[in-house]
Amino acid sequence: MSEGTLRIGELAFAGADGLEKLYIPDSVGEIGNYAFMNCYSLREIRLPASAQRLGAGLFQNCWQLRSVKLPEGTKSLGTDMFENCHALSEIWLPRSLEEAARTSLSGCRSLKTIHISPEQLDILPSSAKYTAVLTYMEEHADTAGDGADGEDLICSFASERQKSLLDLAVNRRSTEAVRYMLSRGLVNEEAMKEYLDRSAVSGRVEITALLLDGLRDMKRTDPLLDEAFI
Repeated sequence: MSEGTLRIGELAFAGADGLEKLYIPDSVGEIGNYAFMNCYSLREIRLPASAQRLGAGLFQNCWQLRSVKLPEGTKSLGTDMFENCHALSEIWLPRSLEEAARTSLSGCRSLKTIHISPEQLDILPSSAKYTAVLTYMEEHADTAGDGADGEDLICSFASERQKSLLDLAVNRRSTEAVRYMLSRGLVNEEAMKEYLDRSAVSGRVEITALLLDGLRDMKRTDPLLDEAFI
């Protein structure tokens, strides 16, 4: 695509099955609806910082797309924007984002990393919120926990959904997320015992060790804790 192009129209590349990589020049400020729909072989795309208006269904059925960084200035994840992007594993969302359609990330079954500011969690569809929180935990597992950079919002979300988040963390073997939750007191005794059993049975050795250490720490502060789990 040539430098100087200002706009990519609706359905411009739709069905271009041989398209594998695309570099969009910085002159482009708008990309129309479904511009890359059904580009089944598209693995890599570079979106310019100038592209502030991204259409609905932009990457629908781009089965091979691995990761995307949306430019700062993008305000909306439109309807079906990444629907059925089965290989999409990582996405960066800008601070300018104000809304995300309920179906914007539908069918993204490999999506494990969503980079977004904690202040924007409520924008995301429900299932994507958990992925974004786990991403934050993994990235901040070794920080001091001083409440900076939206940590209070993450902890509030996690404390109300500790079992759901632990379930996700154990399933994806995320020792970092488990360590984050334990270090900030976001896991109660009941959940810790339950997921200690689960992680041990499923062979999550490092997570099992973390949970066991957590129970031992509880024992030091609560002598009445059931010793069968210590």
